[in-house]
Amino acid sequence: MYVLVLSCVYVGLVGAYHRMAPHYSRNKGSLRNVRTLNLTETFFSSLQNYAVNAKPANETTYPWIARVVHSTTRDVPHVCTASCIDAAIFITAARCLFVLKVNYTTIIYRSKRLRALAFVLPSEPSKQAFDDIGLIVVKRKNVIGTWSVIELFTNVNRTDDAFTWFGNLDYLFGSVNTKVLGYSTKKNLILTPEQHYNLTELGVVIGLDICASVLSNSVNGSMGYTVPCYHSCTFGQMLRNNAICDSYHGVEGGAIFDTITNKLMGVATWGTYYPQHELPVGFAFANSDHFYKDFSCAKRIRNDNGLLVTKGYYQSICEAK
Repeated sequence: MYVLVLSCVYVGLVGAYHRMAPHYSRNKGSLRNVRTLNLTETFFSSLQNYAVNAKPANETTYPWIARVVHSTTRDVPHVCTASCIDAAIFITAARCLFVLKVNYTTIIYRSKRLRALAFVLPSEPSKQAFDDIGLIVVKRKNVIGTWSVIELFTNVNRTDDAFTWFGNLDYLFGSVNTKVLGYSTKKNLILTPEQHYNLTELGVVIGLDICASVLSNSVNGSMGYTVPCYHSCTFGQMLRNNAICDSYHGVEGGAIFDTITNKLMGVATWGTYYPQHELPVGFAFANSDHFYKDFSCAKRIRNDNGLLVTKGYYQSICEAK
């Protein structure tokens, strides 16, 4: 993992993201029978933090939700959504953190302003966004008492790198009922640093084939990867021009959670855009070995009582055996 403190910024991955649909060549065959994905030709665009037909949500209903802002004194500019998954540890999309400086970043959580202590970026970075999970460790002094957290969806294990396990989620675990929650604005606004974002939610369908089916039907010459995605409707409903498909919720770091167990599955990380209708959103499922390695790193930083923190100190804590 990469640990950022003070004003150090790791930017090695930023240039890898482009505003194109994620795709693979039709000549390379199906991904169904592979154990790992061939991702050498994929490109991803950042989510634009807007929602269509989403419902207003209340922070008292979801006390674990938070906003990431790049200011130590103001509530703007808003950058992305985050979720508290343990005391002083927040999960979001890693790409959200690449453009930030730790010492200028605060988390707005339960109406409190928490100063960032460190960022933990993916331990196995690549130009792909399928596991684009970042963690923020905050200073604990401003929160007294119990932290409001959302537990991780640990009911299914990742058994391969081609997401076969995700395709079998209903079989392995049973029915899930999913929502996406995050801070959004309206579509087609000219955004400014002063832009206000509201907490909204939308019931969504998750699946392994949603991106593959919808993108291949919508974007000429492209086929979406069979990876975890969500949409406001099924592919069949889209083909029937069901009005429910006009709804959309795509915000960086948006929380995808199961409303039956009230557990967090992952965070929204990538998407693409098409003039005629809304498209699915890809999300990173928080259950890989790499994620748990990074989560352990975040806990080590949180629990450390060192008084003299110099460049590389937290990195050494996480790399220690």
